[in-house]
This record gives sequence, C-alpha cells and structure tokens, in this order.
Amino acid sequence: MIRLTKKTEYALLALQHIALSNGTLVSAKEISYSHGISFELLAKVLGLLSKSKIIRSVQGVQGGYILQEKPEFITLDKVIRSIERNSTNIVECSHNHNENIESTCTCQTFDHCTIRHPMLIIQQKMDELFISITIKDFLLNTPQVHRYEVELPF
Repeated sequence: MIRLTKKTEYALLALQHIALSNGTLVSAKEISYSHGISFELLAKVLGLLSKSKIIRSVQGVQGGYILQEKPEFITLDKVIRSIERNSTNIVECSHNHNENIESTCTCQTFDHCTIRHPMLIIQQKMDELFISITIKDFLLNTPQVHRYEVELPF
C-alpha cells in the first residue's frame, strides 16, 4: 500500500499549523503540544523543511518558525521531496526524469517487465496531483489553531 511516512504527516501538520498562525512565529513545542506528536521527530522534520527553505527558523527565546512563502505556493510535491529526499516514486523504475534508468534500476524483472508502462502512467498522474495540491488546500475547513500563551509543559 502506498502511504505517506510519519515524517511527511508531521511536516504537513506543522505547515498547516504555521500557516494558520497568520504570520506569527510558532515554536516546535507548540506544534508538538497542539497535535500530540513526538517533539523529537517533529524537530527533525522542521529542520528538513528549513533546510529546503519551505520555512524559516528564527532563533532565540521568542523564536520559532514561519513560512518562507505563501501557502498557495508550497506544493505537496515540494514538501514530500524535502522530507523523503526527493523521492515520490511508487516503484523504483517509475522516475521519468532519469534518462539512464536501466543502469540505476536494480529490479530483477526490468528487462521483461510487463507493468512498467502502466506504472509510469500512474506515476505521472500522482506527480501531477502532488504538484497541484498546496498547503493552502490543507487550510480549507480547518479549525483555527489554538495558541498557547502559557508556558508549555516541557
């Protein structure tokens, strides 16, 4: 079954939370506490999003995270690629952009594969979908984020 990893789920939750904060800095502790998710894994995910320039990290006591661009410009494809290290492939040989796929594919049935073409079509449709969905789509019909003004229990 095709499934997003926990890291990608956390990235989407964090980006949704940050986007709903209306331009104010959001701490990792706040996101973790608000959604009941692992602070340690979330911190790693936020680091990857920051490294990919999807969010910006502001250091200091009142620091936190803020989006680098408007939610409508951050695609699901960009988020997944930043977290999953550029991989949105459903099967090993479905990466359309690699012209020399035969030399890098380790699939034992590559030379006589009967499903490669249909898988390429599925991959193309998934890529189109991932590019068409943005963080703004994750904000629709979403209750506002609860901001915690008190010190968090960490």
